[in-house]
Amino acid sequence: MAAAPLKAWLQALGYDRLGDALISDPAEVGARAYAAELHDLLREDGEFRINAVFLVEETPTVCFVEAARVPTVEAVDAVRQRLWNQNLASALLVISDEEVRAYSVPKWKNALVYDALSRADAKSDGPWSASEVLSSELQQRLEDWFDPSRRVDRDLLRQLSNAVTQLTSGDIPLISRQIDAQMLLAQVLFISYLEHRGIVGDDYRLAHDLKTLREFVVASNGADIDKLIAQLKIDFNGDFLEPSEITWADLPQGALTIVGRLLSRVDLGTGQADFWNYDFSQIPVELLSGIYETFLQDERKIDGAYYTPRVLAELAITHALAGFDDPTILKLYDGACGSGILLTTAFRKIVAHRQANLGRALEIGERISLLESTIYGGDVNRIACRVTAFSLYLCLLERLSPRDLLRLQQDHECKLPKLVGKNIVEGQEQGDFFSDANPFSASGGFDVVVSNPPWRELRADEGINASGWAARNKVRMPHRQIAAAFAAKATEAAKAGGRIALILPTSLITAPTNADFLRQFTTRVQLERMVNLADFRRLLFAQAEHACTVLVATNRPGLTDGRVEGEFEYLMPKCDISFAFNRLTLHDYDKITVPRSSLVAGNDELRRRFWGGQRDEALFYRLSALPNLNDCIRKEKWPVGKGYHKRDGGKSVDHQPLAQYPFLATRELNAPRLSVSGFSLQALPISDGVASYGDFALYDGPRVLWPDGTSPELEIRAAYTNLRFCFPSGVGAIGVGKGGDAIAQFLACYLRSSLASYWLILTGYSAAAERARVTVKEIKSLPFIHPERHPDKELVRKILGEAEALISAFDTPHGQIFSESYYEDARNKLDHLVFDYFGLKQAERALIEDMVQLVAYSLQPTSYAELHTPLQEKPTTEAQAAYLGELVHGLKAWSRHGKGAIRASLVERGGFKTPLDVVHVALSESVADVERGPPHGSSIPALLDAIAAEAEQGRAIDFFSMPNSIFIWADDVYLVKPSRMRFWTRSAALRDADEVVAMLVGDRATKVNAA
Repeated sequence: MAAAPLKAWLQALGYDRLGDALISDPAEVGARAYAAELHDLLREDGEFRINAVFLVEETPTVCFVEAARVPTVEAVDAVRQRLWNQNLASALLVISDEEVRAYSVPKWKNALVYDALSRADAKSDGPWSASEVLSSELQQRLEDWFDPSRRVDRDLLRQLSNAVTQLTSGDIPLISRQIDAQMLLAQVLFISYLEHRGIVGDDYRLAHDLKTLREFVVASNGADIDKLIAQLKIDFNGDFLEPSEITWADLPQGALTIVGRLLSRVDLGTGQADFWNYDFSQIPVELLSGIYETFLQDERKIDGAYYTPRVLAELAITHALAGFDDPTILKLYDGACGSGILLTTAFRKIVAHRQANLGRALEIGERISLLESTIYGGDVNRIACRVTAFSLYLCLLERLSPRDLLRLQQDHECKLPKLVGKNIVEGQEQGDFFSDANPFSASGGFDVVVSNPPWRELRADEGINASGWAARNKVRMPHRQIAAAFAAKATEAAKAGGRIALILPTSLITAPTNADFLRQFTTRVQLERMVNLADFRRLLFAQAEHACTVLVATNRPGLTDGRVEGEFEYLMPKCDISFAFNRLTLHDYDKITVPRSSLVAGNDELRRRFWGGQRDEALFYRLSALPNLNDCIRKEKWPVGKGYHKRDGGKSVDHQPLAQYPFLATRELNAPRLSVSGFSLQALPISDGVASYGDFALYDGPRVLWPDGTSPELEIRAAYTNLRFCFPSGVGAIGVGKGGDAIAQFLACYLRSSLASYWLILTGYSAAAERARVTVKEIKSLPFIHPERHPDKELVRKILGEAEALISAFDTPHGQIFSESYYEDARNKLDHLVFDYFGLKQAERALIEDMVQLVAYSLQPTSYAELHTPLQEKPTTEAQAAYLGELVHGLKAWSRHGKGAIRASLVERGGFKTPLDVVHVALSESVADVERGPPHGSSIPALLDAIAAEAEQGRAIDFFSMPNSIFIWADDVYLVKPSRMRFWTRSAALRDADEVVAMLVGDRATKVNAA
């Protein structure tokens, strides 16, 4: 329990108001995520002796310890080292009566020693307050503290990679085969786990005349290391120390030296001694998946298999087990288990649930029985299966009592179970998910099938089992993607009514060319939930081309009586600063409900709703009712296509027909200009060769060109020209025919406009889920009214003239290079031309401008530093004023006959520094009456307290965990909003207006109601 000084500090910093997010008693842990780690942190007689832990999204984030428990710098560092190895918490706060000293968990050269806070400066919205931790302000204030590259998992993986390189490189490598070096280091880590966790301790070594691994390595005693490994194999059974093709006794001295440096924490990259040793008693078991990723990367890349990050595994297993009252009676199967991170994560949750119910730790026999009855897996890769087995063994051995450890070492009847060949099947026969010899994959015996299957488009000569099974079962496998077949076959492994949870490439879910798979899969299962993680693509899987989606379904036919009924949840979380805390945050703000039947028609809605809301849907359907560019192309017989192909392998044609044309390189279209300059043309690069000519009709006359790639903000780099030249296949073009200059000029402006970019983000696949590029098909899909068929001829004449003037401004005689500001001014003008041409209303323009000016610059951050996107910035006063104006405009649009009065204003902060703002909407029949201030509290703190008292009977409300909350109190509406730009756009105002109206007219509008 929290002592008096600690309790006072927690109150002063606002941690006491956040319900069960603050834990100070092991009895409060229960079966929540990271239960075992929380018990370790809070044990009075443990190694950490932490007084309290603050959780954010169930992840231990800030640890509090009284100064009396860590009276010296060395004691503080010892706790920090253990926390660093545990790989969860981000900061340690040492509490004394008059001061808090905050320490980063990682330690590095030139790091701030500590961040001090006096009692007089302690505020609920100040430094180290709960609100600062929950917002992005702490990460911005102390950015280095949260750099993921300093975490123990990244550090250890770097060391292992360097060790493999040093062991296998050079003219005469110390170890000739990379796989042997990898297995050697795997043994080092496995033995380190056993030693550090006390499983192989002093008594064991004394009984068998052994020393520690490090002592043997330092003494260059390879023969005794072989003896140690043989003894461990005898005493513990299991599958993790199978004989290797090389022995330690045969290793050259140089190899032992490298291993010794690794164990001594010498940085193998710099040669310098590091601050802290690895402590495998604290390093999470799941880190073995990182070893698997590093060691088997080349081989697994060929298989299409990728390491599942711990944060993703936690998310997938949470959804896989959600709703089951007792997961300890389930049978769970992963048919492509890889390193076993999903199975390990699941088993730890199962153990935690059983222990929470019993109120005690499980004995070794109980754990073994539970493992053998609940966890099953398989993989074609034999080494991966042994990593899986070892990971599960560590779960069995985790936090065993000394009595159980002694029994395991001495009782020949109590051994680790043989997993490989029983619960875990391996190899090309039994381990292949599609093999008839696999005992599990067609058994129909599992309550839960959960997996991150291979993501690979099979060549014609590979994947015979998978493609054969798919053909026999009439399963649609677009692009021969093996993950599609895996998802379909999962229905054979799961029981009728069982749960299927898969981590699939997002391309399989939302790419237009894969709609057939999803259409068929929707009829075979009942979809329950999709979590589209496209925005995390470059953070979760650095080596994968595709983003991922977690798909959860019930193994029951989705098609019954010729109909697909019901709905599923579609979550589209966006990258925010919480990922720096190693958290994947899901909010209701990013969740919608989608009819399953909509997927039978196609997957278009999933693409549109990733960034678009209800208002965007309405705009989409309005614009879709217009003709599109493809209609014009067909009616007018405009040529459209790509340029010529350069030499491709052995294919080549005579270059002479193209040599008569000047040449435009693709890069020339990156310039900030609206037309092609003659000064950018050059001679045909004959040395590149020619494989095919392209369409000669696109090399002359008025036309519009664009490159495949877009600008970083997803602008189509279109340009008008009527010059004669050819171009390569990286450029697309539309010709509008002789005399069509005015149309081509306007079309260039249109393709450059925010409306075109908006359409790409809203409807395209690549913009939101992969690298930004634009296809001819996407260009053709753009809504477009031919000027001759536009209903307002006078407007068209005016707009075409202004478009010509904009284009002409870039036609200079000397190939002048224009500044970005000059181009931006022209782009703003052309935006207004295009908006007017399509008759867009104020609210529709707001949707488009927000999408292009904010969302486009925030897509798919590539690193921790890029998490501070424009959508995560603090809103300016001007932005908040625009939000309030749009909110009122949106509400008034719903009011019947315009009656009544509405006023929106910001609630006074009253010294409140927490990054939350509150909007007060006053409703009345009288204009004078809406000028009132918020009657339930004149400042944000007072108002939030009043809402909590009324809505939750005084219980604390964690407003940070429910962003964009709406509370209705009689004729007053309060919107509690994070101070991040994402929630203060004009489009957010329109969304909020719609939600407020839905609450006001629905039966949910009680005295105080929250959404």
